[in-house]
Amino acid sequence: MSKLARFAVVALILALGAAGVARAELTREGNLLLSFGGGISPKALPRSTAAPVAVRISSTIKALDGADPPPQLQQIAIGINRDGKLFDRGLPTCKVRKIQPATTAAARRICAGAIVGSGHVAIRVALPKQKAFTFKGRLLAFKARRFHGQRRILTQVYGRKPPSSFVLPFRIDRAPGTFGTVLKMTLPKAARKWAYITRFDMKLQRRFTYRGKRRSYVSAACPAPAGFPGAVYQFARAKYTFAGGRRVTSTLTRNCKVR
Repeated sequence: MSKLARFAVVALILALGAAGVARAELTREGNLLLSFGGGISPKALPRSTAAPVAVRISSTIKALDGADPPPQLQQIAIGINRDGKLFDRGLPTCKVRKIQPATTAAARRICAGAIVGSGHVAIRVALPKQKAFTFKGRLLAFKARRFHGQRRILTQVYGRKPPSSFVLPFRIDRAPGTFGTVLKMTLPKAARKWAYITRFDMKLQRRFTYRGKRRSYVSAACPAPAGFPGAVYQFARAKYTFAGGRRVTSTLTRNCKVR
């Protein structure tokens, strides 16, 4: 490949990558509109050695016909590109009974050493014989004890209007293929009577020391071919399951630069 051709390919790759970062992926399925967004920071990373990063994921759920409440999300599985690695050795764990019920400040104080992320959640609450309302809360993510050998994250949500708290557990699976780390949340059966998630965002990030070395909960490299200053890659894939069995899949493409 000539220098001019290589330059053109690189320019195209970086341009496409920049476009991918600028917007979330929108998916329409019948009366359902899904927005799936996220990415990693920083974007400048080593080519082959994993470096500390923050991973952000977000989603918005709307009913195009104005249905209130909207279709109920009952499970979401978010696969992260296999070049992103999770490392949690040395971090303490947190238990549900310690942070439920609790305010955000109390949960942070009780299980400070186990925090691995933060975010926000919006839920449309629909109770029998009551007018539906939107509950908004802050989210803290904690490392939990393994269950049947699987890693887990506890996401504790607290909101002030009305004062309420609850915990949504995520299971962390390993999977073959492009998306090697899968975060899976299943809405508890009790919550299916009233909870309709309309938006959430979560950022996973934590730096800590383990056996005398600085570690990062999430690390990644920029898998660009030799001689190329950057790459476009499939960052994440979300699989949504709604009440009634409807399933929707959305994939995010992002870019990185070689540091």
